Amino acid sequence: MQSGSFVEVDSEKQANCSGECKIQQCIFGEDLPCKALFENMFNGFAYCKIITDEKNEPVDFKYIMVNDSFERLTGLKKADVVGKTVTEAIKGIKEVHPELLDIYGRVALTGKKEQFEVYFKPLDIWLLISAYCPKKGYFSVVFDNITEQKQVEEKLEEYSRGLEYTVAARTRELSEVNDRLVKAERFAAIGELAGMVGHDLRNPLTAIKNAVYYVDRKQGVSMDAKTKEMFKVINSSINHANKIIDNLLEYSKEISLEIEEATPKSLLDYILLMVQIPDHIKIRDRTQDQPTIWVDSNKMERVFINLIKNAIDAMPEKGTLEVRSRQIGENIEFTFTDTGIGMSEQTKSKLFMPLFTTKAQGMGFGLAICKRIVEAHGGKISVESTLGKGTTFAVTIPVEQKLKVKGNGYNFS
Repeated sequence: MQSGSFVEVDSEKQANCSGECKIQQCIFGEDLPCKALFENMFNGFAYCKIITDEKNEPVDFKYIMVNDSFERLTGLKKADVVGKTVTEAIKGIKEVHPELLDIYGRVALTGKKEQFEVYFKPLDIWLLISAYCPKKGYFSVVFDNITEQKQVEEKLEEYSRGLEYTVAARTRELSEVNDRLVKAERFAAIGELAGMVGHDLRNPLTAIKNAVYYVDRKQGVSMDAKTKEMFKVINSSINHANKIIDNLLEYSKEISLEIEEATPKSLLDYILLMVQIPDHIKIRDRTQDQPTIWVDSNKMERVFINLIKNAIDAMPEKGTLEVRSRQIGENIEFTFTDTGIGMSEQTKSKLFMPLFTTKAQGMGFGLAICKRIVEAHGGKISVESTLGKGTTFAVTIPVEQKLKVKGNGYNFS
């Protein structure tokens, strides 16, 4: 017999061989190296005979011989499997793993080798199996329990997914921070330019206004109606230009706060006295007397007036504006919810940019300045809107302002 090969074990020899040692002798003969390898190999080993039906289709297989590692790796006792079919030794395997009979049948009947991994459900283990055919109708399998390896691979894959998610999240955060820095630099440049342009435009506008006043005084009596109307247009345009310059200068300068004690309710009560509410608008005041907050009341009143006026403009026929306040941790949140026309996503994305406006006579600085005031308080302003249903502005600021030393004085932020 050639080393490493199997001899055919006929029924007469098997009858004369009782016990595992005799079965090994019948198979290996006097090939001691092959026998030693079989007994001491770390891999599990099984020598089996395929069982077919009348159509020569594999329906079962019988364990002829297994090694010690088979028992160690599977937990199945040799005495419980040798001489038995797999359906007898492992209950339900045919239903759980019908593919194994197909694979082993193909190996035993065609002589082709196959290697595969399988999660062996009856034993709750992963196996790496190499199957080959020593002679037609028989097959041998060499296998290893790779459960621990699979568990490590699964943990590594899980860790990899978590790492990918973390990297993606951090990348997204860095991108957002970079976008904010770019915007901040852009707005700072706009502010600086606005201050310069504002001062440069103020003088010629003053000269034009004075010239118009002089001509009006000298020639006013002799002017026809059309000329007087044109002078009114000039004066109105000068006033409008001056307002734009005022907004430019205000947007460009640093915001300093004069902090004082107030309550959410007191702020809104004062604002509602200042703002003229049309008859077709209903106001629902849901602000609270608590908590006591520290804010620059004049500047926050300006923010709230702007939001209320915008809400009124968004409800030209009729509607309701509801104002609420609530404490969230160390912050106070004000919400202004109207039932107006709403706005598109495109409008929302540009809403707080300077010089952006949807109003015919707007200058595009109202909400931009509101945003700066809120941020000077250490807060934030946001908007949610649906076309045709309405808009909600949310202003969130700390209940207490932090005092920072700046130069030779103090600054709240």
